[in-house]
Amino acid sequence: MKTRLLSLTLLAAALTGPGAVLAAPATAAATVAASQSAPDPAIEIKQLAQLFRAGDVSGLAQALTPRSRWEAARAAFETQRHKPTSAEDRARFAEKMQRLTAPDAVDQIMAKLEPEMAKARPQLPGMLLMGFGALQVAINSPETELTEAQRQSLRSAMPAVQQWAATTDFLSAATARRALTTLTDAVRRTGITDIDQLKALPLEGVLERTGPLLAAAKDAARNYGLDLDAVADSLRVDVLERGQTTARVRTTVTVFGAPVWAEHDLVLVEGHWYGKQVHLELDDVTGLEG
Repeated sequence: MKTRLLSLTLLAAALTGPGAVLAAPATAAATVAASQSAPDPAIEIKQLAQLFRAGDVSGLAQALTPRSRWEAARAAFETQRHKPTSAEDRARFAEKMQRLTAPDAVDQIMAKLEPEMAKARPQLPGMLLMGFGALQVAINSPETELTEAQRQSLRSAMPAVQQWAATTDFLSAATARRALTTLTDAVRRTGITDIDQLKALPLEGVLERTGPLLAAAKDAARNYGLDLDAVADSLRVDVLERGQTTARVRTTVTVFGAPVWAEHDLVLVEGHWYGKQVHLELDDVTGLEG
């Protein structure tokens, strides 16, 4: 139960990009009517950014998921949380939470992390050089599934990203300590100390408790010069094509002062727009029991 319950929780929270779904066939008249009453796909995508900006994890997860699939996820979660918890699972969960919420949690984590950071420091410049070299090759390779415009977009962002990487000390013990302090404080603010507290909450309630964790992750990223809220605020959405049940949009965000954009195919499902590609199938939730 220990990881199954948490996996189910993260299943809804970790949906990235509009989630793709399979809809039941509809009559032509119903399809046209649904398309005419459907919201602007640009507005819906911008609303996702607003929910992320507000730290509304539950609202974001629900906005990314068609209602019927959300109900299926909720039902699966309810089934899991009402199963008996073994003493072993309860003890293991409590031990993991204790590691993150103990008064000396950051000291204990840093004691393990600092030696590894020291070992990695001499290798970091070479690793960054290799990483950016591989990225350049991927951008320029004809085998990469990118349009020429997308290649240009990534090329324009590369100098700023390289400058950020070159001027950010990713292995600073002081920065790591600040980020870890932010994250462990956020875990404490969830108010969850044992698995029974987690199981007492419905899916929406669990996701609401993760709000401080998202806020802490943003704060931790700022320690390394990355402002995710600013990226979300910069989002621009252009509708390139729109049919009865499909649409194509271009999203553009500003990262380190450079615009980065991508195009997405959307499908209309249950009156809302979702990404065409399947990122995470909620039907697979039954496989978590293994």
